Amino acid sequence: MKQIISGSQRAQTQSRAAHESGTIDLSQRLAFSPKEFAALNGRSPTWGYRRIYHGDVKVIANAGRILIPRSEVDAFLARSAEYNPQAKPSGSEKENGGEA
Repeated sequence: MKQIISGSQRAQTQSRAAHESGTIDLSQRLAFSPKEFAALNGRSPTWGYRRIYHGDVKVIANAGRILIPRSEVDAFLARSAEYNPQAKPSGSEKENGGEA
């Protein structure tokens, strides 16, 4: 008997290597899905797709699957800058032209 599965119930597929070995260590991966890329950065999957569509990372798109090469992930992280907060001027300083 053939079971009909709707799109919302369809299981996520894994690569053959991931399925056979159980899990693959992230340090051994050569490419990441947008969701995995976002998770590596502690962000949501939507953030990962936005980085792709904005052109921040280059992808490999083959047969309907988007993959981000490890080299792109490393380059993206290398471009990031250290957070350096600047003191924002208060409203009174803006009105006086920066003079208190």
